[in-house]
Amino acid sequence: MTYLEAVALIKKIEQKHDMMLVKYKGVSVWPLLRINIIDAITGNNVTMKSTGVSAVKQVLSTLFYYNPLNGFCKHKVWLFTAYERRKIINGRKILRVSGCVTEAEPDTLVIEKPSPDQWSHPRSEVPEKAIVSESWLLFMVHALAILSKPFSIKLEKEKLLRDVLDGYGIKFDYVSSLKVLISQKQIFDVVLAFLPKPKKVIIECPYTIMGYVWSLHEHGIPVIELQHGVLNDKHYAYNSEYRSNELYPDTLCVFGDDEYNYMQSDGCYYCKDVRKTGLYYMELAKNSFQVDPFAGYRSHYKHIVLVAGQRGYEDQMAKYVREAAKVTSECLYVYVPRNTDAGLSFKAPNIVYRPGINIYEYMIWCDLHLTISSTTCLECQYYHKPTIFYNYSNMSKSYYRSVLTEDNGAVFTNDVKEYGDALKKVLTQKFEFKEVFALDTICLLYTSPSPRDA
Repeated sequence: MTYLEAVALIKKIEQKHDMMLVKYKGVSVWPLLRINIIDAITGNNVTMKSTGVSAVKQVLSTLFYYNPLNGFCKHKVWLFTAYERRKIINGRKILRVSGCVTEAEPDTLVIEKPSPDQWSHPRSEVPEKAIVSESWLLFMVHALAILSKPFSIKLEKEKLLRDVLDGYGIKFDYVSSLKVLISQKQIFDVVLAFLPKPKKVIIECPYTIMGYVWSLHEHGIPVIELQHGVLNDKHYAYNSEYRSNELYPDTLCVFGDDEYNYMQSDGCYYCKDVRKTGLYYMELAKNSFQVDPFAGYRSHYKHIVLVAGQRGYEDQMAKYVREAAKVTSECLYVYVPRNTDAGLSFKAPNIVYRPGINIYEYMIWCDLHLTISSTTCLECQYYHKPTIFYNYSNMSKSYYRSVLTEDNGAVFTNDVKEYGDALKKVLTQKFEFKEVFALDTICLLYTSPSPRDA
């Protein structure tokens, strides 16, 4: 089953059954289950890998990348982010999404999820001083989830959940999924009991740590989410038929008008308090990367095509690029995978593979952009770069057809046969690029209290 088919199935279930009745200790756990079910039936399982052996090894290896004693000091704000979202500018690894937080509020503790390649970069590249690795939390969550395996979980309306899963032929280990959620909640309860509490917590990706969010809400601490990627009615974290006061954030900060309008539309129940705060990194990168990284290629190729890979779709994108490169020898394809361990290889002379580089440096200097549905297509609008989409499994059109048009330099292709015409179009026409990101709103997070502020 494709991702979009899985999303449609979950929406169908929600329209026929009141799944919010499935509760643990009075709190509906459906917001988590719906996400993990989609991952399970599509084979993605990204949000459910938090208890795997490889994850444990990664956690253990990064325990002391940052000084854990930083967490025992009092800070006004806690910020949850991930090392993989750091991008290098002028020798410093800047937080792409949440760098504005530490700039606006210096008294911020950064809690950072580890990355497999973290040790290949020196700690001195990270500018923040008050920072700890989330490895400590992840390790304790892993341990507690494992120790709790022999014990059962009492759910309200568990029969409803089982009947729905059986009725639609869904094979899903919901008990293991819930034990991770519960472990997150219990561990964070302990953290908040012993450490000085912040006034607010900012999270880039709360749907992977809903147990933390649950705990924060019980302690009266407001949770603010910063948009980090695609956000629309096709994204499984933001298209629920229900609202959860316990597991969803209090405030959502979005890139611009499109996301804001969706979040305020009828039928969207994710978050009541929505604010347009742009994307901090865009202008910072524009003013920093003044040297053309493709200067050595310009004499050999007419056009530089930046390819943005994606987790779960690297093989499909790579196949498309290999075929495109065969028929467009005048183009240089620069492939940047989503993760450094994507494991791709290319033999064509006009394809270069660049894992781990700062894609924004390349974005500023490329001639056009190629992707399936990465949010780099929105960021390319900011830099006035057209995008050719490979509409694999209808992902591109489902995500962006209502947001970007050919007038904005967005051309959709279903296969490589359509690529030649698309390439000619984006290289010869003039476009009106869209103002996707709100501007000059770096401090909006601090201009008014969040709903749970007292």
